[in-house]
Amino acid sequence: KILAQLKSLNADIIFLQETHLKVQAQTWLKANWIGQTYHSSYLFKSRGTAIIIHKGIPFKHKNTITDKEGRYVIVSGEIHSTPLTMVNIYAPNFDNPQCFNKILNIIFESTQQNEVIGGDFNCVLDQYLIKSGQQKRHNTKSKSSELLNTYIKNTNITDVWRIANPSG
Repeated sequence: KILAQLKSLNADIIFLQETHLKVQAQTWLKANWIGQTYHSSYLFKSRGTAIIIHKGIPFKHKNTITDKEGRYVIVSGEIHSTPLTMVNIYAPNFDNPQCFNKILNIIFESTQQNEVIGGDFNCVLDQYLIKSGQQKRHNTKSKSSELLNTYIKNTNITDVWRIANPSG
């Protein structure tokens, strides 16, 4: 049912978080429209990230880095001779700048010139856009947010979600 929903999106590349798949269950991510799948798992049926690439995308895989705790998967390769590094993150649901620091260092050491970074960061990057019900919970900027915003600024990355959704 989930794969049918994903197929209906007609997406070329999909980032999933909280896949909750053990290594043995990764065959669940197979379907006739899926060309390539990259996944990180955790020992228990929790966490997990996946990158699914449609079979119509001419992605040439070079390297994959996975987290043994199921927090990220980093995939490098090329599409039409253009280098690309895709990073899918499922961060802890508490302020954990060490997690982001580890991931960002790996990206810095292994990345090519084009990065796509996505996932569930479990932190607020822009304090001004917090909904009123969340205000008390996020009334101060987290260390994770500060680290990510510094990375975004220093690497000149664009937050395409924020451009497409400027008010929330």
